[in-house]
Amino acid sequence: MDKVPTDEVLGHDGSMGGEWNDVNGVEVGSFDRYRSVGLLANPFSASGSDDPHEPATGPWFVDRGLAPPPPPGSGVMVQVIGEQGMGKSTHLAEWRRLQPGPLHYIPRRPYRDRWRPPPIGTLVYGDEIDRLPIPLRRRWFQQLGLVGATLVVGTHRDLSGIARRSGLKVHTHRLRPVSASELMTVLDSRLRAAADVPGRMPSVTFTQHDIDVIHAESRGNLRAADSIAHRILAERVSQEADRV
Repeated sequence: MDKVPTDEVLGHDGSMGGEWNDVNGVEVGSFDRYRSVGLLANPFSASGSDDPHEPATGPWFVDRGLAPPPPPGSGVMVQVIGEQGMGKSTHLAEWRRLQPGPLHYIPRRPYRDRWRPPPIGTLVYGDEIDRLPIPLRRRWFQQLGLVGATLVVGTHRDLSGIARRSGLKVHTHRLRPVSASELMTVLDSRLRAAADVPGRMPSVTFTQHDIDVIHAESRGNLRAADSIAHRILAERVSQEADRV
């Protein structure tokens, strides 16, 4: 991302001064207020849109209990079904980090980009596959079935019918809105991952009231909750810094 000079002006996320860098897709100042509360950066995204983004992986990833996909060449389609913001792309990104393979992302627009030829291999990942034009999707699944591929997809619709007709077995995970307690686990894990001392909880955390507000406003949608958590944490850090 481009570096933006601040000249001691309060940044959009509560930082002060310094040069902007990028940590796992999150903006962080070389001199900012987050360090004073034990954080390297604000670990939550300011954007709640459904535009392509860099999902949280590695120590930033929060496992929701989904079994990882089988090894390459298993003749299986693993589909993760859920609405926007439920964590489909995040799980695919983490699994792909652990078991690398080509990723085919289907954009919302421009429509012509949906017709890009998808990859063929023994382990292939695909995101937003329900957007893939039906004739291309049918041909792709048939090709993957012939080579006995492992196909791992994120989708809004159940694709088990076309997968089975193509000779692939099907494993299905359905991601639903998280509960308030699940949301607290996710947010606390992200805070710990962003701590300046590994494993230590920063001095600024979310209260039960914060969790209730974030859960109510997001309706259990993790992407929406991420944006709300970014705002609340930035406000809290700014307030703490003003007391110093």
